[in-house]
Amino acid sequence: MLEQFKYINKDRDYVKSLQEEVGTIADGAYGPNTHKAVLSHFGNVIFHMGKVVPINFDMAEVDMSAPLYELDDGTKNWYQRKADPSSICVHWGGLNTRHCYNVFNMSKGRHVSSHFLLGFNHKQQKLEVLQCLDTGQVAYHAGKFNRHSIGIDVCMHPEQKYWEKTKKWYPDASLEVCKIPDSRVKGRKIVMIGDELAEFSREFLIALREAVNLDHKPVCENLDVLSIEEAKKFSIVGHHNISARKWDVIPWVEKIYYGIDDEGSFS
Repeated sequence: MLEQFKYINKDRDYVKSLQEEVGTIADGAYGPNTHKAVLSHFGNVIFHMGKVVPINFDMAEVDMSAPLYELDDGTKNWYQRKADPSSICVHWGGLNTRHCYNVFNMSKGRHVSSHFLLGFNHKQQKLEVLQCLDTGQVAYHAGKFNRHSIGIDVCMHPEQKYWEKTKKWYPDASLEVCKIPDSRVKGRKIVMIGDELAEFSREFLIALREAVNLDHKPVCENLDVLSIEEAKKFSIVGHHNISARKWDVIPWVEKIYYGIDDEGSFS
């Protein structure tokens, strides 16, 4: 059984009913053929709380081929969620999606993880979405907020020291001195997100919060560090809202999710 389908295969009765719905062999085993039939029937999908959920995102198919359910040494960087997530927490991570995935997948690493990785696939030369964990697993991405949130990593590094690599993969990014009046970023020379990745990330966040039924909550449009209970009131927060030590994704918030409640898509 492929690793990316292990969790959904825990409920064979659900898989059988799903297979009947999409018109494929109803054997209770979710594999590549069932997934192909699911995509043909529903269009783009995510795995949410152990179920297949359609997502209204047409910029890329959500790729399940980079799972984080089990590391090479048999350990794992997640635990089972007891209740539906309350929010989406946005980070930056890695130089591109596959680099970020490889860091998360290292058993000798820091045992960190995220549900979705957004960014450039340097081998296929295109932007992609990787779903690494079902949202029914708690990923290790935001400390005490982990169990309440879905983790998203926008995979472009903000640090100046990686600029020569970053500009190869994200040619419309720019290196600028940040003027945002927050002590964590003001005066820093930062890689600013370009329009292509910003639009891709924004459209996915819009689609995701709708797919997981969080679009009734507002987006957090301030840079305050919030308590867990305060953060749970928002559909989307940045890691900077959860920890005073973190500054992801302060320089990019205007482009990737501020204003979603008002005008929605990228403009």
